[in-house]
Amino acid sequence: MYDAIQGLVDSGPTDLDASWAEINEVADMSGQVVAPATGNLSLTAALHGNRVVYYDDADGVVSLPAASGSGYVYKVVIKTQLTTGSIEGLTASATFLGGLSGVDADDDSALAYDAVSGDNTITGGTATGGRPGDWFEFLDVATNLYIVSGFVTQSGGSEATPFSAAS
Repeated sequence: MYDAIQGLVDSGPTDLDASWAEINEVADMSGQVVAPATGNLSLTAALHGNRVVYYDDADGVVSLPAASGSGYVYKVVIKTQLTTGSIEGLTASATFLGGLSGVDADDDSALAYDAVSGDNTITGGTATGGRPGDWFEFLDVATNLYIVSGFVTQSGGSEATPFSAAS
């Protein structure tokens, strides 16, 4: 079978630059959800890159690996409402750019928050989000830089940005 596939690849207009391991990493959907993760969790490219982490801890800390421009995406989906839990860049020099959209559960109004230079932490809570089903996605685009997107549900009457420069 390998020879037949290789023959098709070699006869095409361009050569295949990806290794078989790289093709398998992209095409293999088994193990795409790392679930449920609890406690303080340090994400790694090998175990969590380009996968979904289903996070199940109200006050734990999820630490992202050092941003290097790898192109890896780290997606964290909340299972248990965050009370004081957070998602943090590994170092104080890490920064998030991008933003989160969301909803105020008290009156169904739309919310949006942008990460500003220096922000490297998302902290959960009633006013800042992190309810079951909320999600956060971090794209490693450059040294010390993640592009962040996601969705938060907030309530309590004093909704606030979940972003800070806390690490």
